[in-house]
Amino acid sequence: MSMEERIQAFYRQSGGPNNPQIPELLEKHLLYGKDHGMDGYKETFEDAVMDTVLQDPSLLLLYERFQRWRLNRDQERNQSQQLEETIKGLEREVRELKEKLNQRA
Repeated sequence: MSMEERIQAFYRQSGGPNNPQIPELLEKHLLYGKDHGMDGYKETFEDAVMDTVLQDPSLLLLYERFQRWRLNRDQERNQSQQLEETIKGLEREVRELKEKLNQRA
């Protein structure tokens, strides 16, 4: 059944597009409809995408690789920041030592 057919069927069941109860009926359907995930939980776009990814082995593999890449990138970023802080600390120490040597001379 196409989306348009589903919308028309919904309007037939609910009394037409001008029914003031449509927003309430839609909310109830999104929360408890069998085609919208767990009862009482309004499925998000992200949920729908994740369901699709989890059901397709090739997409799941691609998703896992992307997640691994993101994790590695974040770890490298953290390591780079730590190295920058270490270098700044060493530069500060060298400046202080130079100042002490200049004061003694």
